[in-house]
Order: sequence, then structure tokens, then C-alpha cells
Amino acid sequence: MDKFNCILYGESGVGKTPFAGTLQMWEKTKPCLLLDVDMGAMSLGSLEEKPVVLPVETWPEMAQVYDYFKRAAWDELAGYISKKMGIEVPVLEYRSVVIDSGTELEYKLRIGVVKANEKGDGEVPSQPDYLRTQERFRRMYRLFRDLPISLVMTAGLRELKEESTGIIKRSPGFQPSLSHDLVRMTDLVVYMAVTMSGVGSDAKWTRHLVTSLSNRFIARDRSGQLKPVLEGEKFYWKKILENVLV
Repeated sequence: MDKFNCILYGESGVGKTPFAGTLQMWEKTKPCLLLDVDMGAMSLGSLEEKPVVLPVETWPEMAQVYDYFKRAAWDELAGYISKKMGIEVPVLEYRSVVIDSGTELEYKLRIGVVKANEKGDGEVPSQPDYLRTQERFRRMYRLFRDLPISLVMTAGLRELKEESTGIIKRSPGFQPSLSHDLVRMTDLVVYMAVTMSGVGSDAKWTRHLVTSLSNRFIARDRSGQLKPVLEGEKFYWKKILENVLV
């Protein structure tokens, strides 16, 4: 396997964006383009080496970026980013892309679908609006996944209580049927969390990655080579996957 795809999900503030950005710090996934849907690229400030960041405000922009990747039109992509950002961006042959976040992107798509639905009131999604949104999102995700590059898509957290057991199950923050399909199509589905021990100057933050399915978490490791739970202060894709991507 010379590339991978991952859905990285968890609550806001656990460090998903900086972790995703470490794709830029590994020769197998460098250079990396981060599509900033959440407008949260400020959190990349702690990285020693940062990916190129492109703010994405609308669904059609995603289609435009995909077209550049599909055609390997790196010079056109550099011009597009440079014009949008107002800075000169070098021509790079990207080996990875981050969609940050898929949850916000689904929301933007749904708003567009609702506005385009002449039968609706322009604000409240109908059931057909949800179905159209899910199908278009599935198609987009599959297209990016099938590119000859690595893909990481971050997502928020969705918690559902199982009526039979009362157990709260955590899954990527999409509509349930969409989440099910995305998980099925993905190599790695990883839940990220952070805990704190100690107080004051003795406080220590520990981050956790859950990579294995359980009765509490939706997770997946198609490689079968990762530990069910990883712990550390910081995570880097190189250290996690250097023995998986060969």
C-alpha cells in the first residue's frame, strides 16, 4: 500500500487539524494541501512544517480542486491558490490532501441543496434534501479517495444512544446513513480524544487514538497493523504509518 485514506473524528479542540497537517512532515505524503472548510487553520501554528492551506467556502470550489487533482494540473492549481490567497504559491505535485472538516462541508452542501430546491422554503431541509446531500457527498468522497494520493478527512463527533443497551456510541459527525457508507469506503476510521491529568503547572495532556471497533466507538483499521488504542502527547502520521505504507 503506497497511499491511505482516513476519517479522523472527535470533539472540537482535541487536535485533529494539527495531526492531519503532519502529512506535510512525511516524505510519503509531502507536499500536502489542506482544504480549510472550517476556517480553522490557525491551529496549525504549532507544526514545524505546515501544509499549503486553501480556504474552501462553497461546494463548487471542492469540484474545482478535484478537477485540478484529477488532471494533475499542478500549475493551474498553484495559480488558483495564489489568486485566492493573494500570495505566490509554488507549483507542487501534491501527494496528500486534507479535507478539514467533512462535517462542515456536508453542512455547506446541504444549504446549497436546500436553496436549489424550489419546492422548499429555502431554510429547512426536507427528507429529499438530505438524501440528495448524502448521495452527492458520497460521490465526492469516493472521487477524492480514488485519486493516487493520500486523503485525510476530519469530522466532528456524533453520539447515539442504543435503546437496547443504553450505551452511547461515538461515530463520525455525519448523518447516520452517510456515516455508515463513508466508514465502509475508508481504510482508517480513527476516533481522537484528549485527557488531562494533574493540575496547574503539573497538568499533562494525553491524546488518544482509537483504531478498533468496539461497543463504544466506530473505528476501523483495514491494515490490521495498528494497536487498538494509541496514546501520546502528539501524533505524527510518519510514526504511525511508516510500517504500513511500503
